[in-house]
Amino acid sequence: MSHSLASSTETTKTHHLNKSNKIQHASIVINQEDKKSDHFSLSSGDNNNTNSDGKDLHYSRYYKCSIIIISFLSTVASGGLGVFQDYFDQNVFGEKGRQIPNAGLQLSFVGTLCVCLEHSMAPLSETVRSTRGAKTVLFVGGLLIFSGLTAASFATEIWHLYLSHSILCGTGMAFIYSTIQTVVPHYFPQNRGLAVGGITSGACFGSLVIPLVVTMLNNRLGIQWSYRALGCANFIIAILGCIIIQDHPLNTNIRLEKKSSKSTLVRFDVFINKSYCIWCLSAFTQIAAFYVPLFIIPSNATYIGLSDSKGASLVSIISAAAFVGRISAGFIADRIGPVNISIIFTFISGLSCLVIWPFSFTYSTLTGFAIVFGLTSGTYYPLGSPITASILKTEQYSSGVTTTLLLVGIAVFGPSLASAMDSAGASNEPFFTFKMFTGTITFISAVIMIWLKFSMKRSISAKV
Repeated sequence: MSHSLASSTETTKTHHLNKSNKIQHASIVINQEDKKSDHFSLSSGDNNNTNSDGKDLHYSRYYKCSIIIISFLSTVASGGLGVFQDYFDQNVFGEKGRQIPNAGLQLSFVGTLCVCLEHSMAPLSETVRSTRGAKTVLFVGGLLIFSGLTAASFATEIWHLYLSHSILCGTGMAFIYSTIQTVVPHYFPQNRGLAVGGITSGACFGSLVIPLVVTMLNNRLGIQWSYRALGCANFIIAILGCIIIQDHPLNTNIRLEKKSSKSTLVRFDVFINKSYCIWCLSAFTQIAAFYVPLFIIPSNATYIGLSDSKGASLVSIISAAAFVGRISAGFIADRIGPVNISIIFTFISGLSCLVIWPFSFTYSTLTGFAIVFGLTSGTYYPLGSPITASILKTEQYSSGVTTTLLLVGIAVFGPSLASAMDSAGASNEPFFTFKMFTGTITFISAVIMIWLKFSMKRSISAKV
């Protein structure tokens, strides 16, 4: 009897010991998997289907489509605002108006400052979103755009446009655009490139449609009511965005953790990541060159004897090609990797500036350059979020996107740098400096992207 009891006790101890070892082994495996998924939680599709509580997060196609549509409309409504600048230059402050000296130059900074603030105010937007949520940021952004465009309708001096069109409207656009870039990609873990490419193509579509609509409104109602109508349209779309777009649970959980721990809302530890620093350098150089043809090609067209309308049409051709190019870049990026397609497109863009543009002396050749450049340039916009997601951890993603936007906001002054080099007499041939500046800087950006690829994965054929 005692021998049987001892044997039973020994068996029980062995069973508990084996069970304890299994539990300990399972916990080690789980911890290892957690460490692995900590970095790849945003770049892998499966991990985005659960939140921190382990609950499934499946969203209907209708909801995802509604997010894409409202985000697309937000970028459309904010595009093509340069038509107001042209109107003021020709009819209010220029030759047909008050004939203010250098009115065109002063008005050019209205649009440039607006684009700069649209990017550089992103960290402020992220700070508000981190504490108040995406809906608050979208509402404030829509209100700022509405206030800015409405105030611009009463402008009687150029500096009035700086305050209204540039500062108020530009800040509002930053609130909406950066929120879309940081929130929406979470809903598309498998097709993030196509989703962001489709959304950012809205700015290209707006550059085609908004000038036509505004011109029609100017002829019928006047520029004042054109400003007000566009401001109302932006505010209505922002309200719809507040209703439809909400913080993804990944963003919400991180936001609550930040709020409870009182940590910094914009994380600067992203710069510890070498690959992220390389990506920022590539994005900066790419955008420094991207805006040069958009500003210069109309003047280049009139220099070779083309009409103003044909010069303006070349910008429209670039926008139309970019509409297709951004969607295509996002679609291909989901299959071969955003870094890989960015390298290919950026190289082709730089090659077009160095090989096609310098030898374009007719409308047909300039059109060919506009198509190639539009299709392949500015891959930062459709691929910036997917690339950032592949580099940073989930909790760093929003800060990474907004910090990159801040740096890109400084880079939009690239045309001013190119103009300064041209004025310094870098070349005797007109516009040659702009062509070489754009092509060379774009090539440098492509080379930096190759550096980024090998810093992430050593294999040439790797999907990055």
